[in-house]
Amino acid sequence: MEIGQLRYFYEAARLEHITKAAESLHVAQPALTKAIKNLEDELGVKLFYKSGRCVKLTEYGKFLKERAEHILRELDNLPQTVEMLEDVQDKTVWINVLAASTFVTDVIIKFKKIYPEVIFKMTQKENEIGADVSVLTNPVRFSGHIRARKSGVVEERVYVAVPVDSELAKNEEVDLADLRVSQFITLSGSRRFRPLCDAYCEYAGFKPQVVFESDSLIAVKNLIAAGVGVAFWPEFTWGKPDKRHIKLLRVKNPDCQREIFVLLSADKNSIMTETFFDFLLKELKKR
Repeated sequence: MEIGQLRYFYEAARLEHITKAAESLHVAQPALTKAIKNLEDELGVKLFYKSGRCVKLTEYGKFLKERAEHILRELDNLPQTVEMLEDVQDKTVWINVLAASTFVTDVIIKFKKIYPEVIFKMTQKENEIGADVSVLTNPVRFSGHIRARKSGVVEERVYVAVPVDSELAKNEEVDLADLRVSQFITLSGSRRFRPLCDAYCEYAGFKPQVVFESDSLIAVKNLIAAGVGVAFWPEFTWGKPDKRHIKLLRVKNPDCQREIFVLLSADKNSIMTETFFDFLLKELKKR
């Protein structure tokens, strides 16, 4: 069955007149009659019967007309549907965030106010290589997988967060070695931030006394605020603390920082994606 046959049949069924259908379709009447006859032969049923100078639909014809109307409408709308889909894709930015998540979320909100039509898809998957924009701390792990057309790097300072009513909170900065007797609250080893924190302490000559370890960032923040212990606090990734309960101290020795990489995929980009990438990088570098 061909689409042309279906169109010929539907027009004849709609008008119930072969001659008028041929005129409407701008085809010769014999060509229309032959197309309908071929369709009937292919289906093995009669679709029309003569009624004076008109034609009427058989039960098979009525069924096919109903189905053909739906099919042809879908086909006629297909270019518009594809165009709409393309428009949605052009306005969609897929971002995979493995670092600076709090800051990136704030940037997304700010960008959305400027470009309200943008659609964001945000994931936080360790091995995701299909995103338009990736924010991560260790691009070496993705080397050979993410093809970056543009990239940028910013430094993220890592502070020590202490309860606001603790003795440590009287200071603005701290030597990490002075925290060797402090009790630490950490994210679990399954999080990529934990090994970095352990490395800082090792550099300062001690192993942290971990009294609470969790996969939940909210739990870590709440426990610091409750005075249970201290914790390392990445400025972009965790955002600003509740100053009523938590104070951030700058670490003077060692200088605790890490690099955050922002990558723009070379595989599939739209103008909106590139605009957001440039905006995000600019906002990060302003900090």
